[in-house]
Amino acid sequence: MNSLELKKIKYSYTDKDILKDINYKFFEGELVGILGANGCGKSTLLKVIMGFLDKENGEILLNEKNVNDYSRKEFAKKVAFITQHSSQNLNFTVLETLRLGRVPHIKNSFKGLDLEDEEIVQSVIKLLNLEGFLNRDINTLSGGEFQRVLLGRAFIQEGDVLLLDEPTSALDINYSLEFLELLKERILKRKLIGLIVIHDINLASIFCDKIIFIKDGKIAFSGKPKDVIKKKTLEEVYRFKPVVLEVDNEIYVLPKRRLK
Repeated sequence: MNSLELKKIKYSYTDKDILKDINYKFFEGELVGILGANGCGKSTLLKVIMGFLDKENGEILLNEKNVNDYSRKEFAKKVAFITQHSSQNLNFTVLETLRLGRVPHIKNSFKGLDLEDEEIVQSVIKLLNLEGFLNRDINTLSGGEFQRVLLGRAFIQEGDVLLLDEPTSALDINYSLEFLELLKERILKRKLIGLIVIHDINLASIFCDKIIFIKDGKIAFSGKPKDVIKKKTLEEVYRFKPVVLEVDNEIYVLPKRRLK
């Protein structure tokens, strides 16, 4: 069974503690939402897991093995990362961008992608209905189209873990729903581990199996959406008065006013 475990993770920037003693274990088949106010450490946590930032303390275990014991290529086979701020300034076509997902799996660097790699690429193209985009320059894509390409690249990478940093922030509601539906279906079907930093509490409630609220660099609350999306919790984390409704067995939040 795939797992990702964080043990006593700490990270500071200059003299400010951003993450303090983060402990959590993620399991396959689950999408876990990471929520909290701006600057609480959500995106920093993903960057520490990816190794973009060096943690000061603690361990990260992937499938019970310390991530420091994986080679860069082995780690790239296991973990895919999608961010809202991925650059569209490269002169790549959609097909070239998608094929980048197979780079960690290339068996012969001189030959490049083999038949198995190409079959995986084509299967994801079909899954995400990207056939009509393949020869387009990624710079010509809309935000929603580009995010779907990045999702496809992550699927093609075929890792055990998907890390997503605010992938729907710039998308309208239709693109957001489509993106999250495709993501959730893939996680369930392939028994992947999914971590998503997301600001929209309602989307998190609908699509996430569990939610982590980070406050002051620590996990303040965690659990199933029904158990943690509560008036008192949101007041403490975000400092605003919400109206929390249950509709068709799902939780929805309406903002009321900020607390003084």
